[in-house]
Amino acid sequence: MLSIFIGDRLFPMEKEKIISLYLGKTAKIERQILGGMMNGSFLVDYQNKKYILYMPTAQANEMVDRKEEKRHLDIVYPLGVTSKNIYFDIPSGIKINEFIEGESLNNLDTFDANKVANILKVLHGSKVRSNLDYLPFEKLQGYEKEALEFSSLDDDFRSFKNLLLENKDYLLSDPLVLSHNDYQKSNIVFNPEDNQYYMIDFEFMANNSPIYDIACFANGDVKDGLALLNAYFDNPTIDETKKFYLWRIFVSMQWYLVAIIKHYRKEGEAHHIDFLSVANHFMNVAKDAKAGLDALK
Repeated sequence: MLSIFIGDRLFPMEKEKIISLYLGKTAKIERQILGGMMNGSFLVDYQNKKYILYMPTAQANEMVDRKEEKRHLDIVYPLGVTSKNIYFDIPSGIKINEFIEGESLNNLDTFDANKVANILKVLHGSKVRSNLDYLPFEKLQGYEKEALEFSSLDDDFRSFKNLLLENKDYLLSDPLVLSHNDYQKSNIVFNPEDNQYYMIDFEFMANNSPIYDIACFANGDVKDGLALLNAYFDNPTIDETKKFYLWRIFVSMQWYLVAIIKHYRKEGEAHHIDFLSVANHFMNVAKDAKAGLDALK
């Protein structure tokens, strides 16, 4: 059983009941879509059209401003870079979006870096803005405080944190643009029918440095982020490359902390994810980024 807010009251509700209420009685869940630390995602069929049902994890609603997320979905859709949201329950964070036919970049061996960069440029170059700034260092401090309630953090984390604090003013010197802030490969879909790329999942959207989004794309491998950096700037400067590596370290430490928190909150058991392995992965990506940063000197 799942739960949903109606007004200010929480009721147990099965996901099948949710799609029946907000799509129609003949709506059916085809399968769960794997991936993502913030939602359980389900592919839904209704009247021969596909939709995605998003059910947030326990921690997600603590981390996401749902009113702003709904506004972001409404202002980004006209840019042509994502699908349409058709249902959004603000108290619970449950939402239903039209399905984008295609494959997540996580499942593909190659990608067109220029096209992935172009949809990011559409977002960054738009005149629309969020009501929120991302405030990355405040977020990192909050995640660290919560993680320390469960466990001490290792020397590598403290070393990376000190490096980031030393460069805080430098990283925050860029003009802010409307940013996705979780622009990783799992949140980008390639549609072979129109040969285009689309972004999904806007839970962390806010105003931020454009290079932050490029750094997020390297969640799996720093080389992917470098490919996007080169496509985005054509010929990135040393300054842009340095900020990319620093933001990559930042993103790694942010998700390292979130994974630690999720492990000790036992969210991995419900979602079949080994969050300690996830934390270790992000620490290793940070080390790769630090090696790239050192090579610039």
